[in-house]
Amino acid sequence: MHVANVLYLTSYLVRDILWLRVLTIFAGLSLLPFYCNCSDHILWAPIAWNLLFMAVNSVQIAILLRERRPRRLDGPEQALYDNVFSELTPGEFRQLVKLGEWREIEAGTLIVQRDSVVHDIQVLKQGALEVRLGGEIIARNEPGQFVGEMSFLSGERATADVVATEASQVLAWSQESLNKLFDKKPALAYKMRGILGRDVVVKLRAHGKPVG
Repeated sequence: MHVANVLYLTSYLVRDILWLRVLTIFAGLSLLPFYCNCSDHILWAPIAWNLLFMAVNSVQIAILLRERRPRRLDGPEQALYDNVFSELTPGEFRQLVKLGEWREIEAGTLIVQRDSVVHDIQVLKQGALEVRLGGEIIARNEPGQFVGEMSFLSGERATADVVATEASQVLAWSQESLNKLFDKKPALAYKMRGILGRDVVVKLRAHGKPVG
């Protein structure tokens, strides 16, 4: 029984959900002899519950392993993963790509209008974008940078116009669909907010604004 408690305690200390589930299964297994010998009869109810918990954890472990399985992506997707989303598992990134939409944008297209409600968040795969305020260019977005991330993080309207200065390609998601996914996948939400936050920091530093 002490072994089981040590394993449960260790599982609460690890940060990786995969190892948490593995340790929980071993803790449950180590309790089975106790339930068989702690009384004059076998405690079938705790054994049944333990087996059920282990079955659920086993299924979740299989899902996690499938998501983490290294698998090559298509050309543009692999480059985007390597340059921007490498913090995610390949499975998590594939979920994002499946949820998103690749868009081809013509030069001169107004992608985001100042003071408008931003419904999408986009990452620039190739091309060039300008951020304009009152007709003045205040920033240029390079491939790998996001559009609409500040509105996504803050919930506020767009503070500037964003215009494509040449033919560009973006991967776009609706904020609504992303939020639904993040509600189901809190670990993915945590990682993505970190990626978006770093993008904001890079842009602020490029503008000479203090951060932190």
